[in-house]
Amino acid sequence: MALKRVIVALGGSEYMDAAVTEACQIAARNGAEILGIAVLDETLVDPAEPSPMGAGSAAADLRAERRKKVETGMSESIARFESMVGSAGVPHRTQRLTGDAQEALTDALRLADLAIVGIRHAFDYGTIAHPDDFLGRVARASGRPILAMTSPARRINRVLVAYDGSAASADALRAFAVLNAFAPAVVRVAHCAESGTDSEHLLEDGMSYLRLHGHTVEGCVLDGDPPTALLENAESWNADMLVMGAVGRRGLSRLLLGDTASSMLQRSEIPLLIRS
Repeated sequence: MALKRVIVALGGSEYMDAAVTEACQIAARNGAEILGIAVLDETLVDPAEPSPMGAGSAAADLRAERRKKVETGMSESIARFESMVGSAGVPHRTQRLTGDAQEALTDALRLADLAIVGIRHAFDYGTIAHPDDFLGRVARASGRPILAMTSPARRINRVLVAYDGSAASADALRAFAVLNAFAPAVVRVAHCAESGTDSEHLLEDGMSYLRLHGHTVEGCVLDGDPPTALLENAESWNADMLVMGAVGRRGLSRLLLGDTASSMLQRSEIPLLIRS
């Protein structure tokens, strides 16, 4: 499956340049366009809190100052995006939006194939941070794969795929396999051992599907706490990206990110491709 529209969240954090760089590589490989989105989320400019008696004017001035800072940051991010993508010769356009950041990104993804977002911050222009479950909410609401980028950008040669047999992990594995986004030399399928689960059977299922899509594959069973085990394996194996579902076998009833994926987004130093 060739990608035709890749969305990049134009935030002001250190992750944005890595996200744009990766988007340019993916778009060039697929003949796709890049849609850069900048969002002014009022709730991130200043959390809604009552002002003390008589302090309303000062609070309004502070809020106006913060909003101006955010608008300046948005303009700078858009200019940097247009410069980088223009230099790469990739078709692109931008949208400057005001409103709820989660809803804006989810809406844009309805007619897109992939979103590339900073792993800790999506639309950070010196405001307060997004909640920890931000990307999980977007993944669940959109049903699209999201690449959470670290910095700096790196060549994707070795990919670790976390597979536990759940629908979300299967969707993530399949999204990675069918998207013509990466061309790794080798893919490792990892399963974190659980009581009563046939790990070897699950591994073979995942590996056989990836082989059908032309990947060179190996497998491993990990012991211990899943986030720690996956991160340690990714580090020791020198993985360049980790693929996983937004919720796991024990988190399917949760409305937000599963515990493992949430922990990975907070701790990982390598890019994560997630899908619910």
